[in-house]
Amino acid sequence: MTDTTDRAIETLYRIYTMGLVVLATPIILTDYFKPETGAEYGVGLPTKLRLVWQMARNNGRIPTGSTFLEHLTIATKILELPADTEGSIVECGCYKGGSTANLSLVASACGRQLDVFDSFEGMPEPSERDEAHVLVESEQVHTYSENSWRASLEEAQANVAAYGDPSVCTFHRGYFEETLPEFEADCALVFLDVGLRDSAETCIEHLWPALVDGGYLFTHDVKHIEISSLFFDADWWRRHLDTEPPGLIGAGSGLGLHPDSNGFTSLLGYTVKNLEESAFERVAETGAGNCVDVSLRGQK
Repeated sequence: MTDTTDRAIETLYRIYTMGLVVLATPIILTDYFKPETGAEYGVGLPTKLRLVWQMARNNGRIPTGSTFLEHLTIATKILELPADTEGSIVECGCYKGGSTANLSLVASACGRQLDVFDSFEGMPEPSERDEAHVLVESEQVHTYSENSWRASLEEAQANVAAYGDPSVCTFHRGYFEETLPEFEADCALVFLDVGLRDSAETCIEHLWPALVDGGYLFTHDVKHIEISSLFFDADWWRRHLDTEPPGLIGAGSGLGLHPDSNGFTSLLGYTVKNLEESAFERVAETGAGNCVDVSLRGQK
């Protein structure tokens, strides 16, 4: 095929993918648009539509490793938190401030603070286990080196000032092992976009005890087996936090937010601290009420 044909096919595929995103967005954001989501904060449909537009716009204007659909998924959980839940929103790894700008908008709408942790000097030198990560679902191996994903504090702050709400943001400059031990506030929701297993361990060791019961911890590295496995590593959780591992929703393949060749996927997943299982629906041993409708299997 000629280069012209290749470009035409690539353009058509991009249009097709964008069409899928547009068509699927109302389904992906079903919980976001529920009237009860954000009601305790006085966040109604007009504010939600404005946030969607702002976050999509910001994603096109600020280079970032995550997407506005991922930011809106996190925003949904922030809006679902009871208003009397104490704690700030915490972001670890903000790069140029694209995700920070979007999270600041929803934090502002809910009257919460956003604490942002980043070295603003790029990644630290990776240990041997973090030099290359295997992403089985994507059939990729991601490699890292010292100072990768580097952006200055001034650039991040300028982007938040232009496209977010800087009044709710506190920036903590330095490597995680330097800044997190000094952080003593409660956390209502944590978002980790740190890339390295060593960094994820440092963040969780310091932030998990500060996360309120029922609070959410998101990670943007769920396809990295080295990081997803941490959430199931019983020995690590018992030794460092004296608790059992919480597991990870979306481990390995991510929440279904973006169209891909084998369905919908993303790099985003989350876990919940000390969730209330008593509020869950009980499924009978017959499977009635299970996620797979028995009628689809031809059973009665």
